[in-house]
Formats: sequence, structure tokens, C-alpha cells
Amino acid sequence: MTLDPDRSPLARLRERLERAVRHPSSAVSRLSYARTSVAFGLVGEPSTVTALLDRNPPEIVADASAEVRIDLTREQLARFEVGELAMPQAVVTGAVAAHGPVRKYLEVDAILRGLLAACDGREPQDGHRSDPAAAGSIPFAEADADLMAIRTTGLRKAFGRNEILAGVDLAIPEGVISVILGPSGTGKSVMLQHIIGLMSPDAGDVLIRGRPLSRMSRSEVLALRREIGVMFQDGALFSAMNVYDNVAFPLRQHTDLNDREVREVVMDHLDAVGLATATHRMPNELSGGMRKRAGLARALALNPGILLCDEPDSGLDPVRTALLGDLLVEQHSQYGGTMVVVTHNVALAKRIADHMSVLWRGRVLEAGMASDVLASDSAFIQQFLAGGSVGPLGMDA
Repeated sequence: MTLDPDRSPLARLRERLERAVRHPSSAVSRLSYARTSVAFGLVGEPSTVTALLDRNPPEIVADASAEVRIDLTREQLARFEVGELAMPQAVVTGAVAAHGPVRKYLEVDAILRGLLAACDGREPQDGHRSDPAAAGSIPFAEADADLMAIRTTGLRKAFGRNEILAGVDLAIPEGVISVILGPSGTGKSVMLQHIIGLMSPDAGDVLIRGRPLSRMSRSEVLALRREIGVMFQDGALFSAMNVYDNVAFPLRQHTDLNDREVREVVMDHLDAVGLATATHRMPNELSGGMRKRAGLARALALNPGILLCDEPDSGLDPVRTALLGDLLVEQHSQYGGTMVVVTHNVALAKRIADHMSVLWRGRVLEAGMASDVLASDSAFIQQFLAGGSVGPLGMDA
């Protein structure tokens, strides 16, 4: 679609948003997960275009009151309307001024960005690519804690004399694909188990969207886990169930959907991961890559706001790792939310990450938007990214 330069920027934005929410993709209905309304405006101007994302289907109106307001420069608005402005990066770094509970909108920004790009038959631009319009002056370490989907503060965990987590301060923004990168044995998987409440720290705390796990009752933690999907290393499929029943399992356990509704959800997810024709196959009849895709479909079945992927590339060759990475990015654009991928695979991290945290010796060595971390002058990070044998990381470090 060629944008009309003679129309006002907000008029063009309204037209684009109206086209996006009329798109035939099933992703449109997921915009209502935000349960909010967002007014988009130009810096210094009172007029706005409001997306009513608390309705299904969403509605686009002019100059309506809204729970969230986001003010953009003309350059930023031009990139936003074609799906090229990654709003989480722009808001976290202060490039964009936002008011109200903007984290609600960031949960679905990837979905809206994908729909806006689809208006022109394109894929959304990955958030980790260099984008001056999304780069602000606020260092990531000083970003607003209210914008974080996951935070840990001073997290410590030891097994006997072996301290695995040595005071981890982790902060993952809402709405991004975040990679926790680091060598084997640095506590990445232990960190994930703390995030979902399967382990309790010796000290420190985990906060999920501002809620500290330490203050939750057991029933509250169990309820929270329904909001978090987990894709395990090997898929962790039930060996006695076929692919269909594996994906249907969480729906049957945690929802009141009838058989027809369960089938609709299951087939939607299996189709998305390319397994619609494998419904009756058993886990031992699947390749490693197919088991991981089935595990991803099951992890997404309850439409979690947060998806945790533990070493999803484990056991895959480079080509299938790249294909899995593309699938993760595609699913994020379809379902939104926050995706956390634990890996030591540098190529996968570079391919998918909007945000990165580098874990070493039980601490976060460096964290921030992926483009900043990849440009770090840290000797350890440069060695790890290059796969070099000379540097602070050795066989026993």
C-alpha cells in the first residue's frame, strides 16, 4: 500500500489501524487480551486516534478518552503505521512518551505490529534490528520497573556449597522476545524454575508483572502458572498420548471448553506449527524437531501472557535451529505477550532476540536491548559471541 502524503499523519494512522483490525487473521481477536484503550497522538498536538482494545473486535475512533496515551514524533508514527516501530524498545528507552498503564498495551504490541505490516503483505520488523526511531536516551538499567514483565531482585540459590545463582538482578520488559544467554552450567534453567515457582530462592525474590512470588499463597502460585507457558528442552510430551491429546491436555485440565471448542483451539495451534497432519502420531514417532513444535503448541494452548522456552534448540542441527527460531518469532507476532528463551546458542539469540541478558557465574553480567548487548565491549561477551578460545571464559570458568 502506498501512503498518501497529502493526508494528515493521524488520518493515515486511523485508516491503517482500521484495516489492521479488519484483517482476517485470528490474531485480531487476541488484541482484546490487552483489556485497555490506547490513544496514539503526535507530540505537541491534542488530537489522537484511539484503539479500543477492550472490545472484541477492537474499534478505532478519533479523539476518544483512553486509559493509555502514546505520543509519537512524525518519524515514529510513520514507522509505527507500517509495523516497523517496536514499541517496547521505544517506551523502555524513553524514545516514546507514554502515559497510563502502558504495559497492558505492550502485551499485544507484537500482534498489532504484525497486523499493520500485513496490510502491505509484509512481515513485522524484528525489534532487535537497529531502529533510530525506537532508540531513546534512558539506559536499560534505569528503565521503569512497571514496564517489566519479569523481575528478579538479589536472587540466590545454592545446592550444598555450589552457589548457582549469586544475586541475580534480572529485568525483562513486557512485549519482547528476551534471550537469557550464557555458557552451560551458569544457572539459566535454574532461573526459569524460579520464575515459574518450581524452586524457592535462598534469598531474593521473583516478581511477575509486579507481583512478588514470595507473597503469594500456593493457590495463587498455581493460578499464576496458568498465565505462563513452558516449552521444555525435549518437548516433554506425555509418551502415552498422541500429539492431539498432548496439546489438548491443558485445555481439558484448566478450562470448561467442550470437545468442539477444544478441537478448534488444538487444530489452530497445530496448524500454526506445521503439525496439523500429525494429530494421531505418538511422541516416539516424531523427530526431535517435531516434538519441540508439539511442545510449543501445547505451551501456547492456554494463550499464556508469558512463554518460557528452555534450550529449545537442544539437539537440533543449525538449519532446524534457524527454522525453530523463525517459528518462535512468528508465534510471538501472532500471540503477543513476553517470550523468554534460555540458550547458549549465539546464532539463535542473534536471530530472535529483542532483549538480552547475559548470565555468567550466577549473575547478570549485562542486559539491555539486543543491539546494545551485541555491541558490548565486555571481554567475556565478545569472546562468547565470537566463540573464541582466548578470554575470561575457560573450560573451568
